[in-house]
Amino acid sequence: MHNRMRMFPRPKFIYVSPWLFAAATGLLVLIVVTFALSNIRREKRLMTNALLQKADTLMRVIHSGARASYIADLRRGNWNIEPWYEHVQRVIDHLTDDPDIRFLALVDARGRIIAHSNRDLRGQQSTFRLPDNLRPDRIGENTLVYQVFTTRNDGRIFEAFRSFIPYRPIMPPMPLRFFGKQFRSEGNRGLPGSGPFARFHNQDTGNTRQQYYVAVGLDMRAFDRTLSRLRFQIFMLSLAMLLVGAGGWLSLAAVQGYRISQQTLAEIQAFTGLLIARLPVGIIATDRKGRLTTWNRAAARILGVSAEEAIGKEPEVVLPDALKTFFSPVTKEGGNGEDGSREAEVRICIHGSEVALICYLIAIRDKEDRFMGQVLLLSDVTELKALEKEMRQNERLAAVGRMAAGVAHEVRNPLSSVKGLALLLKDKFADTSRESEMATLLVREVERMNRTISELLSFARPATLDLAPVGLDELLRQSVRLIEADAASDAIVTTIDIEEGLPPVMADRDRLNQVIINIMLNAVQSMEQGGELRVGCRAVAGGDVIEVTIADTGCGMDRETLEQVFYPYFTTRKGGTGIGLAISQKIISDHGGTIRMESTPGQGTVVTIELPLDSGGESGRCDQDTST
Repeated sequence: MHNRMRMFPRPKFIYVSPWLFAAATGLLVLIVVTFALSNIRREKRLMTNALLQKADTLMRVIHSGARASYIADLRRGNWNIEPWYEHVQRVIDHLTDDPDIRFLALVDARGRIIAHSNRDLRGQQSTFRLPDNLRPDRIGENTLVYQVFTTRNDGRIFEAFRSFIPYRPIMPPMPLRFFGKQFRSEGNRGLPGSGPFARFHNQDTGNTRQQYYVAVGLDMRAFDRTLSRLRFQIFMLSLAMLLVGAGGWLSLAAVQGYRISQQTLAEIQAFTGLLIARLPVGIIATDRKGRLTTWNRAAARILGVSAEEAIGKEPEVVLPDALKTFFSPVTKEGGNGEDGSREAEVRICIHGSEVALICYLIAIRDKEDRFMGQVLLLSDVTELKALEKEMRQNERLAAVGRMAAGVAHEVRNPLSSVKGLALLLKDKFADTSRESEMATLLVREVERMNRTISELLSFARPATLDLAPVGLDELLRQSVRLIEADAASDAIVTTIDIEEGLPPVMADRDRLNQVIINIMLNAVQSMEQGGELRVGCRAVAGGDVIEVTIADTGCGMDRETLEQVFYPYFTTRKGGTGIGLAISQKIISDHGGTIRMESTPGQGTVVTIELPLDSGGESGRCDQDTST
């Protein structure tokens, strides 16, 4: 199965409280509605003012026109002029050409029509109702009163009213004989001021005056159409404002969400980077072009190449030969298996030391199954392999011990009998006789075999350690003095490098001295042509372990020999028993420490002993000479 790249889910762009969102939305709607209503009221007021202004203009035209008509008749010398309301009717007839005028009328206080845009209605009762506040005691002469009247067929009508004061006569009344006997004309139909004196007489009669009102009816259909368009425009503008506000809010929320997602992504990247950097497993990653993009600390530690030296380069340039094959052109395309994965154990040499690695290659693909790169995981199993080797060696030693424990009991009793008989035979013959020499040789061989059995038993029985504080400084210097004579005879220079102030370790002094002398003698014997013997001691980081190193510049050992040096009875030197290093390892192990050996053919060998400051182990007893 392909390893696919997992994408992070898109973060939600709303990261605010729903109550805050509702409050902001409500406030925005309130602002928009208030703005819309305010605009509608303002436009209504402006249009109403326009209608009032038009009505006022018409009323002034009626009043001024009637007066002008009357004065014109006088100027022409026509004293037999018509009544004043006829002049009003004449002006109204001229004004009815405006299509927005529904009616123009002059009525008295009782609603009787004096003049009307429809002449047929003169003298009849008006169909419109005068407003209640049109009474003289409530308003002044120039006050304009309006109302809106809705009809079923013609829609709404804007009706404006104002008191009308007929013009006063410009000369005193004249005697009746100057005007004949006709006081009422045929066409006046009982209208006010229809006598010959009507055009001159003041309309005041005593303390009362007849009230007349000018009524103007304007068609509001154009007003309603304009208002409908205005409402639609305001609605669209409000909707646009809502959309802009919502868009701004969403944009702000999106920006906030983007910022939070970027912050989250940065935190994830920081965490991932820290995790990759701190993992004990080496991680090497390439992009789709095959260039290195990831090289963590573990990879730098394992391979000895820093990230600065590796990032951006081809794997073939940086990696050892054993690892280059993982990034071959076949695997770059995800081959070598359906999922492009590959696992293998390799051994590479880094700075002269062999490192065992378990490598696992992963091909990365996205959701569309496109190749994105590769990841190589490196697990350093060098120490694990060393532990496995040590376990196998301990198993062999345990097997030898169990065998020795079984054989020793069965062999030692016959050996005691053989030794006793050999001593008895020796006493029966002269010391210089051949028989005495043979008996002595037999006794010596029996004792050698007994020592061998004792050495074997040392691997099977725990030795009792006499633990006490031991100063390694003094112990190492004393051991060097013991082998200085042998070293000087072979032209070997001895150097000592011991850290000052080292604390003592809990150890069996005699057993520890036995191990150190045995290793030093092996080092001296490996330098037949002379060389240098270096003895060092220091505290390991942490302060709970003391490290002792004994290095020589002898012939060294190859890898195969190095793997067997701690096996019992393995030796490369003539006359050696091959038991010394095995016993040394057993003693160090009984102290809770470790011993390891590194060697390069032709360059020398380094033996490292690590001892804990607090050693409380018990081990089997070993009293035999273990020098090789």
